[in-house]
Amino acid sequence: MLTRRNLLISTAAAAVCNLVNSTSHAGPVRVRYNAHSREGKAMLRIYAQGVKAMKELGPQNPRSWTFQWYIHATPRSKDEIMKDVFGKKNSKDRKLASEVWYTCQSHQDQPNDYFLPWHRLYVLYFEEIIRNVTGHRDFTLPYWDYTSPASQAIPEEFQARNKNDPLFSALFVPNRNKDDGSRRFADVNAGEPLNKHFRRARDFLVSPDMSQSNYSSFCTQLDSNLHGAIHRYTGDTTNMGIVPTAAGDPLFWLHHCNIDRIWADWIASGKRIPTQTNGLPWSGTKFRFVDGKGNRIEVAISTVADSSKLPYRYDNLPSASEAKLVLAQNSPSPERNVLLKSLPIESAASKSASHGSVAVPLGAQPQTVTLAPTAEQNKLTAAAPSAKAGGQTRFILTLNKLQAHIDPNTSYEVFLDLPQDASPDIADQHYVGLVNFFGVARDKGHETHGGATVEFDVTGIVQRLGDAKKLKNDTQITLVPVGAPADGSMPVISGGIEIHKQ
Repeated sequence: MLTRRNLLISTAAAAVCNLVNSTSHAGPVRVRYNAHSREGKAMLRIYAQGVKAMKELGPQNPRSWTFQWYIHATPRSKDEIMKDVFGKKNSKDRKLASEVWYTCQSHQDQPNDYFLPWHRLYVLYFEEIIRNVTGHRDFTLPYWDYTSPASQAIPEEFQARNKNDPLFSALFVPNRNKDDGSRRFADVNAGEPLNKHFRRARDFLVSPDMSQSNYSSFCTQLDSNLHGAIHRYTGDTTNMGIVPTAAGDPLFWLHHCNIDRIWADWIASGKRIPTQTNGLPWSGTKFRFVDGKGNRIEVAISTVADSSKLPYRYDNLPSASEAKLVLAQNSPSPERNVLLKSLPIESAASKSASHGSVAVPLGAQPQTVTLAPTAEQNKLTAAAPSAKAGGQTRFILTLNKLQAHIDPNTSYEVFLDLPQDASPDIADQHYVGLVNFFGVARDKGHETHGGATVEFDVTGIVQRLGDAKKLKNDTQITLVPVGAPADGSMPVISGGIEIHKQ
């Protein structure tokens, strides 16, 4: 049905076609479809053919499944994998592998701003490879819209029911999560929804807040929340659940297609996109990939930051009330006005912020941390009303430098000012979100990680609790484990916790 919103989106897509220039990706503007739609299912048949063909190529071939997987990350150290695949022989493909393997951004202690454009390019050239190996020039990668109640299980083409199917068996992998009530995993391959064991008020399969106007904050929150949670609750620690093996699952690409769609949705609503990060222009920030013909290609992330440069559009952008093209321009980082910082665990009773942010160890029991105001007027009870003035002020809860020795194989629910012995219904009112450890830990043989930043926009909950007079005079953050962490993982928020006003 043609609606005003769809008309606006179609008009914007036409504008994209008209604005494509010599510096953009050549070719027609194709449509990417929902994997559950009729068109998406047709594309999944082609996708299965492509995955099968790629898996039949040797790992030294740049268009092979293994070679493409390793661009994201390698299951063991890169040096070991290089020796296994290429031996001691030098070759063009070995040099290419050395350049492109294990270059995923946001998991390499690089600016998190690069997470969205790097993955956009990664998916774009992977899509080209599928077209090339199948001969279907109009192929587009379908997206898995897990935020829709109708598709919170993996598409049926990937499920165990098709593990022996001549075509769709290429999309099945056995090491996805199995039902585990203690960690609230679903039986993914049986077609159970990923959020099976989560209360509705604590559902992690929700779209991000599209009203966040700052790109860096939007990118960080999308990466650390919805993106990471899908990885964690789809695959175990030998599959989608950890970075080194994530791209080995064919679901990875549909997941990142949807993450890209969410970014496209955010841009279409009129948000500004940056032209630089930390003083480095996006036009000069380049990453290397493999194109559809198996050749090395080096591309600046600026080429895909502006929607007028994209060779594709999505069949549906659900959140965009208006479809606008906003050309890339500088979007200054918001002022980081820190209101509260976590107190030392051992001396929280002192109510002193003089020690600054401190490490918050996480374990098998709930951990409650007191946040002290950086100035008396910064108490959350006093600052909360400012969020209502024009609707511009935001409160951001930040967990600084989330780390673990090995993957904890669990998550933590986060609450603001949780009352003692609160019933589940009362606790729901104080629920902030779910902390996952995707991309945080490094297994043996991989480089150390400086720590991940996890952000939650708590503006709404601060407003609600403030209106209900349920904010504590001494702000507290409680982290409750969803199952005990793995032995030896030692999860910690090494940089402490803070709330800042944006």
